[in-house]
Amino acid sequence: MTFTAKIDEMNLMGNGITKLDGCVVFCLGAVDGDTVTCEITQEKKNFKIAKVLSVDEPSPHRCEPDCPHFPTCGGCDIRHITYEHELSVKKAGVEAALRKAGQGEIKVSEILSASPEFYRNKAVLRFGNGVCGFSEAGSDDIVSCEGCRIIPEEFFAIGKFTHDYFKDEISSVSYLFIRTNCKKSEMTVVIGTRDKFSYLDLEGYGEELLKAYPAVVGLLTKYGDHPEDGEDADLICGRDYITEEFLGLSLKVSPLSFFQVNHDSAELLCRRVAEYAAMGDGKFGADLYCGTGVIGMSIAALHPEAFITGVEINESAVRDAKENAKRNGLTNIGFFGGDSADFAKSTYGSIDFITIDPPRAGCSEKMVKELLRIKPERLIYVSCDPQTLARDLKKICETKYIIKDVTAVDLFPRTKHVETIVYLEKK
Repeated sequence: MTFTAKIDEMNLMGNGITKLDGCVVFCLGAVDGDTVTCEITQEKKNFKIAKVLSVDEPSPHRCEPDCPHFPTCGGCDIRHITYEHELSVKKAGVEAALRKAGQGEIKVSEILSASPEFYRNKAVLRFGNGVCGFSEAGSDDIVSCEGCRIIPEEFFAIGKFTHDYFKDEISSVSYLFIRTNCKKSEMTVVIGTRDKFSYLDLEGYGEELLKAYPAVVGLLTKYGDHPEDGEDADLICGRDYITEEFLGLSLKVSPLSFFQVNHDSAELLCRRVAEYAAMGDGKFGADLYCGTGVIGMSIAALHPEAFITGVEINESAVRDAKENAKRNGLTNIGFFGGDSADFAKSTYGSIDFITIDPPRAGCSEKMVKELLRIKPERLIYVSCDPQTLARDLKKICETKYIIKDVTAVDLFPRTKHVETIVYLEKK
């Protein structure tokens, strides 16, 4: 079935939304303001999905994609609209999620963003079809992505160097995982191998790589198909970390440690969290799901009168957090390993504020119960998924908390992802 319609709105997935005979239709790739001719491809119980056959009248928000690989590579979702409009769509998406969860007409006070260009500080490159690049969206085929607008150009140069070095044995290389700092002055490279006891000349490759690219400070290797698989990486040559500057802090970042992929926007996020943490009386805080402790250390550095306790279940992240706190002379923060909910239950008495930054799945039921039991005066929830955020806030706000402010942060420009910071106070 084909139909012509004016697109009313756009969701975070980069799809236009209209109605046909009273039923919601998601038009893939359409933009609010477009008039399009579409064909229904799927019919679900409560909605339909359509593909766009033609854009009859383009929206003023639509633009020509500035990357030749969009949308084939799948790395970007919404490069077909202006960046200004992308921020509006993301802001509206957060508000819609909160509204649908029963929070009323909560408004996002601001969406923070830095440059949308070449912002990623890490990437996984793969090899296949005679090229170095990314897995094509919905496929295992590897497509060349030179000229990518979000990955530093140096990464592809290193990928080509690797492809040329191992040209007769490239099938034994499963990936390159490259990480750099904000100045692009230091990089670590992890080379994944398909054979547990690889016969590749990694020592010779490392020597040539560090000579050809002085910014590469270390080469490591790991068996498996993804950097997160299996054990820690083994150092081949150089050192196993880069140094990063973040809100005046000097951080040591290991190749496989979690660190936000967008340095500049992450600074905006942490500064806003620290501003929320400083509101009201009381200086004792907890940073739950703290990872390598960047949020907690940002608060501790910007507010030296505060004392922060960081909790994280990943032991290597806790080691990095402790070392970085010591490296920066931060004596007003301490880190402990363990599940955030269990640690809270056994340790916290009176505490003034808590920051939480859970994984995409949001808080566990146990964590929500502990937050409501501890009842800090101020609660700062950092989320990477508006849907799970809205779900958790519905439980948190039901009896004990009220939302005072909401800030969105565009950590992943040109993609469907948006970060949200919610500041709550006890009723």
